[in-house]
Amino acid sequence: MRKIDYDYIAKNISSLSLIAIRVYKNNKEIIHYDLSNFPKDPASPYIDTLLQVNEGVNYYISPYEHFYGIIKHDEYTLILGPTFQITPPKNQIREFMFSLDLKMNYMEQYQQLLSSITPMPLELFLHELCLIYYYISDKKLELSDVAIYDSYSNISKQNIDNQTAIETNAQITNISPMEKRPMSENDIHSIHDIANAHASIDDYNVAILPEHTAYLFEKELFSCVRDGDLDRLNELFKLNSAGRAGKVAPTYLRQLKNIFISSATLLSRAAIDGGLPVEEALTLSDKYIQHAESYNNPEQVMNLQYHMVIDYTTLVNEIRQGDRYDKFMRSVTGYIREHLTEEFSVDQMAQDLFLSRSYLSTKFKKETGMTLSQYIQEQKIEKAKSLLKTTDRSILEIATYLGFSSQGYFQNVFKKLTGMTPKEYRNQ
Repeated sequence: MRKIDYDYIAKNISSLSLIAIRVYKNNKEIIHYDLSNFPKDPASPYIDTLLQVNEGVNYYISPYEHFYGIIKHDEYTLILGPTFQITPPKNQIREFMFSLDLKMNYMEQYQQLLSSITPMPLELFLHELCLIYYYISDKKLELSDVAIYDSYSNISKQNIDNQTAIETNAQITNISPMEKRPMSENDIHSIHDIANAHASIDDYNVAILPEHTAYLFEKELFSCVRDGDLDRLNELFKLNSAGRAGKVAPTYLRQLKNIFISSATLLSRAAIDGGLPVEEALTLSDKYIQHAESYNNPEQVMNLQYHMVIDYTTLVNEIRQGDRYDKFMRSVTGYIREHLTEEFSVDQMAQDLFLSRSYLSTKFKKETGMTLSQYIQEQKIEKAKSLLKTTDRSILEIATYLGFSSQGYFQNVFKKLTGMTPKEYRNQ
């Protein structure tokens, strides 16, 4: 039996990819390489979960959109990560530090450490995992064999009702649920076909699927997304299928999921070209992939893919029309989101945005119907709700983190806006 030098593998993989790697034997850590030298391992909240996966290659997407790869062979488990598609924004790093119970005065240092990690597309990361697994096991895996095990879904419990899935998707994207119509055969074929992108569709480069698709159809569809042209997109969906997907997986369901991943990547890039903020586009792509992976019904995946195309096009359309993001609102809401857990005043915001305080307050009230203070409170409470559900931090810690002057004041505001206390919300 060939002896595997796990220390050699870990050291070289870490050096080449600049991604931390840990090796466990019978669930006990024996090797850990991390060139970034984090004061506390970013994977620490998830290690127990990651060690429970089955033999083979798996990946995990954390609540902060960090990717972790898990390779399990015999009594050994390799955990790689974190990596991500784009370096996390400052506000997300602050929240992540809060979840790790790290001091906020280390903010700049931690941001630099995360920035030193090489961003990596998910598909490329999965290829790396499969290559490592082949070296240690002599078993060849395709992307279709890699299972997701993430913070949003459980791979052992994939029975999700289709209608519930669409409603959940509308909630996670923070946009209004769109009109839902039954999918015709032409819709299914078209969505199926356009997602099988080859390596050069305009500026969108991905190479995990074969060249069996209709180039002109794909080019037109991504142009619709980039332009936010819903009318042209609907006309395109009325066309007959221009091609069929090549076989890219051993089962039909896995085939659709692989196609979905490729499609999500291309659509996010088209939407970015259309003006959708990079962070929002890529985060939305990750969440769509997570939900698609949790389905065990081909119709669910196809229906979700149809809505994904419409969602991206709608978001770009709203930006182009000024219904969702005019320059003023993008600046203000982006500033608030970035500084939500910091102490800042309206005066400071106005100064940083090069606006007068009176103009800022008056225009925001006109655009939204609420004052800046009301909006900031609502956003803080939304963040508090998330932290109450996803962390075990105390109510006092959450109140302090979000900048409330006291726990009592936080509880009063929380109950006013939600109808229940923070404790009641956490326990429901």
